[in-house]
Amino acid sequence: MQELIRVEALSRDYRVAKRGGGFLKFMFSREFETIHAVSGIHFTISKGELAGFVGPNGAGKSTTIKMMSGILVPTSGSVAVMGNDPFKKRKQNAYHIGVVFGQRSQLWWDLPIGDTFTLLKKIYKVQDDIYHRNVGLFKEYLDLESIWNQPVRQLSLGQRMRAEIAAAILHNPELLFLDEPTIGLDIVAKRQIREFILKLNRDYQTTVVLTSHDMKDIEEICGRIILIDKGAIVVDCPMRELKNSYNKTAVVKVNLNRPVAEFHIAGASGASELDGLKWTFLVDKGVTTTGHLVFEISKLAEIADIEIKERAVEDIIHDIYKNGV
Repeated sequence: MQELIRVEALSRDYRVAKRGGGFLKFMFSREFETIHAVSGIHFTISKGELAGFVGPNGAGKSTTIKMMSGILVPTSGSVAVMGNDPFKKRKQNAYHIGVVFGQRSQLWWDLPIGDTFTLLKKIYKVQDDIYHRNVGLFKEYLDLESIWNQPVRQLSLGQRMRAEIAAAILHNPELLFLDEPTIGLDIVAKRQIREFILKLNRDYQTTVVLTSHDMKDIEEICGRIILIDKGAIVVDCPMRELKNSYNKTAVVKVNLNRPVAEFHIAGASGASELDGLKWTFLVDKGVTTTGHLVFEISKLAEIADIEIKERAVEDIIHDIYKNGV
């Protein structure tokens, strides 16, 4: 697959003044310390990937995104985006990437959405047919029709974020950086944005690098997860591999069409309710699988309803940060 991003030994340090010692010392005899925001990380991202970049506050996520998008210069190491140094080739890369920061706006506050997009069309030199196609797409899937003539300052947070994402992809970028795109949004707005991101990837093979504290965003959108903590990458793997590696158990609840007194299935301990019509099993996935359990149950009774629960990705990530890999 075509490689869009290559990060090698990438580091970013900040020099900050130490607090304490009184006002005069702070003003005239400051002492400084170095903060290592990102420390020698390596990874590559290929065309069409949906990569989730996850970590606690201060882990280095946004700093890395800013270096990849050309906003910050690395202290050491290198980053190449579509073969270019993103800082030195910011203008050239701008036509091929889109960036959304959830807490910062790229829209003109007093202009209506429609006028903003007309300006962006000229800035990015978007052809008329592509512009009209994309605007039609935004109006249909991001519900921008009803707010097209409203100034940005009058929009709700959810409306503004939908407009921000549309603005970032008006010029058909190959690569989209999304830093907290659903922050502060309600359930409906979040789902709308998630579905649109997946559509972009499916229809146009848009590569997406997403950071979010909402693990639903990561779980529903991303096929790959990169976990960063204290400036270093601690896990980089497919989402499915993360779930399989850290989901050692599963809970399976079944309702049966007739009562069953007992089950003897290796790797699964069960407890019954309603005189054997309803069972709850704890499955040791190191011994058996949920599929095998269902097969064994169906030998003795027809399954009327089934619910399978595994550990949420949020719980897995919490344990990794708390206990290590």
